[in-house]
Amino acid sequence: MFQRNKLALAILTTLATPTAVFATEIAPVEIVENKEANVETQNTETLEQTGNTETGQILRQFNGVDASRMGGHGLDVNIRGQQNTQINVILDGAEIAGGCPNRMDPPTSYAEIGSYDSVTVVKGIQSVQYGAGGTGGTVIFERTAPVFEDGKNIQGEITAATGSNGINHDVNAKVAAGSDKLYVVLQGAKKSADNYEDGNGDEVRSSYETQQGHIDLGYRPDANNEFKFSYEKSRTEDALYQDARMDAPLSEGEIKRLSYKGKNLAKNLQGLEVEVYQSTVDHVMNNFDLRPNTGTKMETVSDTETTGGKIKLTSQFGHTQLDYGVILQSEVKNATLSNITMGKNLYEMWPDVLTTQNSVFAESTSLFRDNQKVILGLRYDQVTAEAREATLAYGANPAPATLYNNLNADYSGDTKINEGNWNALARYERAYNNGMNSFVGLSRSTRTADATERFIAKNGMGGAWVGNPDLNPEKHTQVDAGIGQTTNSYSWNVSAFYDAVEDYITPYKSGMNNLYKNIDAVIYGWELESSLQISNQVKAGVTAACTRGFNTTDNTDLVNINPLSGTVFAEYNTNDLYAGTRVNLASEQKAVDDAYGEQETAGWSTVDLYGGYHVNKTFTLSAGIDNLFDHAYVRHLNRFDAATGDVYKTYEPGRNVWAKVSAKF
Repeated sequence: MFQRNKLALAILTTLATPTAVFATEIAPVEIVENKEANVETQNTETLEQTGNTETGQILRQFNGVDASRMGGHGLDVNIRGQQNTQINVILDGAEIAGGCPNRMDPPTSYAEIGSYDSVTVVKGIQSVQYGAGGTGGTVIFERTAPVFEDGKNIQGEITAATGSNGINHDVNAKVAAGSDKLYVVLQGAKKSADNYEDGNGDEVRSSYETQQGHIDLGYRPDANNEFKFSYEKSRTEDALYQDARMDAPLSEGEIKRLSYKGKNLAKNLQGLEVEVYQSTVDHVMNNFDLRPNTGTKMETVSDTETTGGKIKLTSQFGHTQLDYGVILQSEVKNATLSNITMGKNLYEMWPDVLTTQNSVFAESTSLFRDNQKVILGLRYDQVTAEAREATLAYGANPAPATLYNNLNADYSGDTKINEGNWNALARYERAYNNGMNSFVGLSRSTRTADATERFIAKNGMGGAWVGNPDLNPEKHTQVDAGIGQTTNSYSWNVSAFYDAVEDYITPYKSGMNNLYKNIDAVIYGWELESSLQISNQVKAGVTAACTRGFNTTDNTDLVNINPLSGTVFAEYNTNDLYAGTRVNLASEQKAVDDAYGEQETAGWSTVDLYGGYHVNKTFTLSAGIDNLFDHAYVRHLNRFDAATGDVYKTYEPGRNVWAKVSAKF
């Protein structure tokens, strides 16, 4: 059932040498927050100044980023109106594919935020080096190698948190031991969440239990070479989902990584990076284990396997740095729907779907006088997608290939598709003596249909949910531009983007059936960030983002486009004490896709308070209140029950009082 990328595994075998492991905030290395044009990096310690550390929830703190909610776990990220495989998610060099066709477990649900040192959000196309897809952006989770002080060869941190509404226990522990040449890092986390109450006082089915841990083994023979091996496993049990027809008794993910980084290797080879990984997911969802059921018991069991690798070389030619290499990925998805009451299988919802995306890329960064920079990039993606069990039928139920033929007009009959997609980037940046900077970029990028859009297969009395093997890849032509300024007392940035999309892939309804088609679309918007250092201790600021999206083929609004949203914040910081408040707000959204049943959303605002005290070098206490005034609200992003065609929004948590203690040694 599993297809491995032979070249990637060959690289893995070649690199099977002594290696090494992880580091997070336990390392005494400060990760400075970075906010460039459309690229923002924050350390996880800053991001975790809240009572809910579910990763999708945490990512909502980035300007222009939101996430749709189905329950308490697995919030699904949206950047600039794009989602799913329109966003690349890179977990310390690896990728993982969720096991639920309806995205109970998106890739970010396998990224325990407390196990990473930093998170970078790239909005739009700023590089061709992140691989195929990612037309809306890229989210990069990174771990740094530990740095040991003289005479101190072991260090660690343990954090324990509790809250009044939903999250009852949250424990994370990390320890690193080693030397300048060899190190090992061990980390483990456990979360226990109850159902939360929304601002109306109503209970929302959202409880779950998660366990996660990983080990990194690192070897640095000298200052120019580093090897690292990492093994990671996460397990989510008994996850409830408020409006879905099923819950998830189990979602289990596993990632193995092997990497090498070298620099100054030869006269014309200033850098070499090699990454190889394999990730797997086992997922079970049903309508009887975690909820009362006196009718038919239904269950879907699924698994995914992703194998990939990347080789990047860096050469310097005068004032130009050239990064070039290959990116390889093979993904297999299987999902079987069964009638447990009758004891029989019904459909291969993912009929052993194999998707390979192999790329070659080159990207130059040239520096010129007057602080000018020009970036030029080119990438070619060779894509193959195949439903290898498309003719498998159970009993009298139609096979996937039959459903494709019956429900897609002018279906070609193909269940194996080959594509060759070109991607290009041109970007100009300039910095000025007064702290100002500006940029303008033009890109052409593609995204192939994912396994669900192309090959999902399920029929039922309430209608069918069927993919379209003939979908063309999305082709995005994006222009973005911005200007900003940073001084000792204030900073501001404003940017805008316009994305003209040919063959945008969208869900649609045909009678009671839920299908997919290509349309043409435009997506555009702007983002603003500004802050003022009022005094040495006090800082205040505002962020805002707005996106609009139109289906130009049918002359309608695109589905799942966020309204104007943002934050207003103020912070107080001394060496030992910090405190802050933020107001989160969004306007109403009336631009909706009526044909798909999307609902309008009212505007809303909430207030959060947070603070902390460094008792000494070892202990830090922090606490806060999320949604201080206990407002009842929903965010605009919808979740879809594609099996029934239902569109719904889940109420967000009401007031949550939380506290946390951390100890470093």
